[in-house]
Amino acid sequence: MQQLKRILIVGGGTAGWMTAALMSKLFKGLYEITLIESEAIGIIGVGEATIPAIKKYNELLGLDENEFMQRTQGSFKLGIQFVDWWKQGASYIHGFGVIGRDLEWLRCHQYWLKLNAQGAASDFANYSINTAAALENKFMRADPKMTDSPLGHIAHAFHFDAALYAKYLRGLAEASGVRRREGKVADVTLRGEDGFVQSVTMDDGAVIEADLFIDCSGFRGLIIEQAMKTGYEDWTHWLPCDRAMAVPCARVEPFTPYTRSTARASGWQWRIPLQHRTGNGHVYSSRYMEDDEAERFLLSNLDGEQLAEPNRLRFVTGKRKQIWNRNCVAIGLAGGFLEPLEST
Repeated sequence: MQQLKRILIVGGGTAGWMTAALMSKLFKGLYEITLIESEAIGIIGVGEATIPAIKKYNELLGLDENEFMQRTQGSFKLGIQFVDWWKQGASYIHGFGVIGRDLEWLRCHQYWLKLNAQGAASDFANYSINTAAALENKFMRADPKMTDSPLGHIAHAFHFDAALYAKYLRGLAEASGVRRREGKVADVTLRGEDGFVQSVTMDDGAVIEADLFIDCSGFRGLIIEQAMKTGYEDWTHWLPCDRAMAVPCARVEPFTPYTRSTARASGWQWRIPLQHRTGNGHVYSSRYMEDDEAERFLLSNLDGEQLAEPNRLRFVTGKRKQIWNRNCVAIGLAGGFLEPLEST
């Protein structure tokens, strides 16, 4: 078995630079890591809302949370507000973290269900510190010293500018020894005897070999699909939305510590508050709504001044039949796409 020495990441953006930053941090010079990206190829860059698991990634990198928030123009996220999903005018917040207090071997919600059946329970949201704080547009980090108080169990995630996050991680990765190669991949060479990836050829004719290839090239799957023909599982019959539009607008008050997901006639709309702007998007099914109609609908439902032209995206919900195929691993959109039902 060939010893792993060289790792080549194809594609930048958040997927590529998150991979490069983490590998360079954990492997500490054990492998030669190179990342290829082209300034001429834009990134999708609309994944601006996260869930608490992102904190573990940042902790692995040793990021200072305050610096991270400043560098990415980020904001804190306590949960997701769902508007009009049950019926028009109805909304609820899925707050992160614990809800209520367990008693002996039963969970809080089991007691609540019993009381609710008897007509004696208050709103379930009242038992979540995250939800209560979100509804008041308040935030604080959990206080680890207050273990017996809800204030010791506040869970949070972030909203951030995806392009700024990638830029931030690029600096960290390069400082840790990752080499960046500007340019486009023109061809991929597979070994004839076993189908493993041998090298990529750049648009300037340069050939770059590696032992492990990480495909972060986005929806097209430059290596995992275009070269290796891995195949794709289409989940559209379960999740029919196949289009999205994203557009920023000016920040407005109040500054909310949650993502908003609003049900629409042919899909749903997201709202993500950042320090310098608000991210908005409309996810919909092309079977039920034309692109121009979807754009008009999105722009008519902004709560601030439009700052750019909408970015139109097409996708097929699903995943590659193999995320890891021979010596190629697909990460991010190259591996698949699941419609972000919680706007994450």
